[in-house]
Amino acid sequence: MINLIFWAFFLVPWLSLFFLKNSAIRRYMPVALFATVINTIFYQIAWTYGWWKYKETLFSWDKVAQVHTVYGVFLVGTIWIFYFTFRKFWIYFLVNLITDCIYSFGFRALWKKLGITTSGGNLSPLEGIMYMTLISITLYIYQLWQEGLFGRENKIREE
Repeated sequence: MINLIFWAFFLVPWLSLFFLKNSAIRRYMPVALFATVINTIFYQIAWTYGWWKYKETLFSWDKVAQVHTVYGVFLVGTIWIFYFTFRKFWIYFLVNLITDCIYSFGFRALWKKLGITTSGGNLSPLEGIMYMTLISITLYIYQLWQEGLFGRENKIREE
């Protein structure tokens, strides 16, 4: 059952991209990859400081940065969130905050209950939301920069 959840978290987001225009995927893939790098680093920090540890993973080699979240739902979710909310900062911010709350108070608690993560993590859900909010603002600034709206003069053509 747990493997089915992991595979769904990994594959369903990627399959959802068939419903998105190729131009949107190309436009938002750089910020999604940047989010993946940041999340991978964040997961390494979490592992080191004992914020959480995964007892169950999709593969035997993904104990630190889990493929099913970092390279699945987080990466593709970033594309979808930017697709629907970019250039509407407060909507972007609110959508990210709601998503972060669902993850911190919902999925993290579910993972502990199912025995996927250790129950002794020392990062509170509120601290997790604060970190994720900081990351989301960083991503928004990065996308502004990518599109030439922040820090450079030549603008990328609107599609």
